[in-house]
Amino acid sequence: MTEHYTVTKDADRLAPNWLASLINYKTIKFLYRDIDGHAELKGVKIGDEVAQIGDTVQFNGRRLSVERR
Repeated sequence: MTEHYTVTKDADRLAPNWLASLINYKTIKFLYRDIDGHAELKGVKIGDEVAQIGDTVQFNGRRLSVERR
């Protein structure tokens, strides 16, 4: 069964359990940008790919992949 999640600005707080459990801060991590002293979510980095806001992250039980908007 394939799980889908569209990355939103609140993904670091509202990510589904399957995505949150895979975050290891080496190969899969959240990317932030600093705007006037405020940290804002930029996207999710999965290996060499970056899922930006609006992109879809797919999980098929073994691998994560990014689908562009």
